[in-house]
Amino acid sequence: MNDISVIKFKGQSKLTLEGYVGYFLITKDGDLKYDVLQYPLSLSSFVDFDVDKEFKIFQRKIPENRSKIIRTSSGFKELNSDLERYIKNKTSSDKVFKDKMMLAIKNEDLDVLNTFVTDFFDGWVKALKISVTVESMSYSDLSKQLSKIGNTDETLSILKRNDLQNFSEAYPIVDPISGKSINNFDVGEKIYFTVLRFSDDKSKDEMIKKSPNAFNGQGENISPLVGRLISKEFVPELGEDFTLIKIESQGNYFKALVLNSMNLMTASVGIPTFRNNEGKNNEGKNNAYDSFKNKKNEEEVHVKLSDVLVSIILVGGIIGTVMTIIYFLFTK
Repeated sequence: MNDISVIKFKGQSKLTLEGYVGYFLITKDGDLKYDVLQYPLSLSSFVDFDVDKEFKIFQRKIPENRSKIIRTSSGFKELNSDLERYIKNKTSSDKVFKDKMMLAIKNEDLDVLNTFVTDFFDGWVKALKISVTVESMSYSDLSKQLSKIGNTDETLSILKRNDLQNFSEAYPIVDPISGKSINNFDVGEKIYFTVLRFSDDKSKDEMIKKSPNAFNGQGENISPLVGRLISKEFVPELGEDFTLIKIESQGNYFKALVLNSMNLMTASVGIPTFRNNEGKNNEGKNNAYDSFKNKKNEEEVHVKLSDVLVSIILVGGIIGTVMTIIYFLFTK
């Protein structure tokens, strides 16, 4: 299973004359995120969804269409809130739902996934007929998808400023479930990223040489790199939606315009196992990942040794106290 799999679905219930569209996003570690929209079939002309479209397009259309539906039929705001509670309770109570979905994704069985999604909503709506597609990707692939959101001539012109011309272009790794906004990152903090394009061949060759396992044979960055956030800048021309950042990694410099609404991967998430385009695990991690993991292991060893020493001291103190009491009792 890839880092992230998205089960996109669209369907309707002829019994209630309502339509449903949404997705379940599942990481290979079993973390789950979802969004679902319920709407009257009489307003289906307002709803424009294609389950075969990229996740970035499909995902953004749900809140956009929800706003349109609610403006037209205000009663569906409360109904969708009730549906949200149903899904939350259902995912909490059905402990094997995610495991079943992950197994069906691994087996590439769309019929089984279709049945699972239909059964999931059986307690909410009857006679639901849906179509399901699955989009699987790595964290790097997802980040490259989402980096295109908001790309306009104005935003792209910012990246061509004189002080940024020698910087390669990157985008932070998106973690839609456990990540945090760029607003919550501090300058100097570790940040994971993927390379979109290099400023020149020299920078590309240097980065590939330093982190060979993060690139495929065509020189494409397929596994996240780790760097240090060296600057954050508010860009007045773009309003409050974007932050311009600079990243340093192993002597190379990168630039990115980041959507503030994106959840970005943090160091606290840990080091994920990334896959290359052939679906095999990389034979090694880049040096930054290895050093981070080794440091963590060393800290755990130090903690365990200190716990043992404290225990020995405490036990020794107790035994000494008992021996002192016995000495005074039996020497008088």
